[in-house]
Amino acid sequence: MRGGLITGATGFIGSHLSEALSATGSWRLKALVRPSSGTELLERLGVELVVGDVTERDAVCRAIADVDVVFHVAGATTALDSDGYVRTNVEGTRAVCDAIAAAERPPRLVYLSSYAACGPAPQRGIRRVEDPPAPLTTYGRTKLEGERLAWALAARGVDVVVLRSPAVYGPRDRALLPFFRLVKWGIAPLLGGSERRLHVIFARDLARALANAADAPPGTYAVAEPVAHSWCDLVGAIGHAMHKEPLKMTVPPAVLRGAARVSEAFASLRRRAVMLNSEKALEMLAPAWVCELDGASILLGPDGATPLEAGMAETVEWYRSRGWL
Repeated sequence: MRGGLITGATGFIGSHLSEALSATGSWRLKALVRPSSGTELLERLGVELVVGDVTERDAVCRAIADVDVVFHVAGATTALDSDGYVRTNVEGTRAVCDAIAAAERPPRLVYLSSYAACGPAPQRGIRRVEDPPAPLTTYGRTKLEGERLAWALAARGVDVVVLRSPAVYGPRDRALLPFFRLVKWGIAPLLGGSERRLHVIFARDLARALANAADAPPGTYAVAEPVAHSWCDLVGAIGHAMHKEPLKMTVPPAVLRGAARVSEAFASLRRRAVMLNSEKALEMLAPAWVCELDGASILLGPDGATPLEAGMAETVEWYRSRGWL
């Protein structure tokens, strides 16, 4: 059996990855978890828990002992300020890379990045791996810096695979849950207009891609369902899964930006990070989040990606079974 360490294993993507790797029966898994993390799922899966923070090199060094692959999934997608993103996405990745470099037998690194790291595509085009990165937000810039740290490790002879993921949906996701609830209430918001194009990926597909990256040739891969969807497609698929015909309402850019500023003001007062802020609005208003998917089939395997309608149906069923909808 191979040894694997997962950072961020108690999060949305990390929990799916833990299930995917455990299901193969060929992994001896560890997870680096904070003392306050909910670990019930990991305990059921038989994952060894190592208590510590991803930014603490000593804790990461303890967790890395005797592993063959590090799946670095931990990351901050929301934060009160830039320091919050830097701490997890940059300093956390630096601690992981330093620990790998210091290991007697350095394990392979599988690093989960984001389309936000490379930046959006033109309205009618796609973004290629070799295109110069142009991230729009602090989140994107810190994920790009994480990629650079990973490739600096590769320059020292360590195998590195970087996965760039678009928006992820599926069971356990809370980020897109408000859209599902709006559709349930009969409203389908089209953010900035229906013509904006984007890739998405079902959570279980991304987990499978991360698992397969343990054996893939080193490199950078964008992974997604190979369809450029519009906002209209997304809310339509949610409505279809709920057997609803919601009223489609275009949210003008100025309204979205204003809502983001109000959300930020409340976040500042409550000292809590929120999903909608000015930078997130900037990402939502980009013309397209579509990347070249050459090589994605290596990671997704013969089953390919889950079609949007099927993925949304499973997500809605899961939300309802847990009382989230």
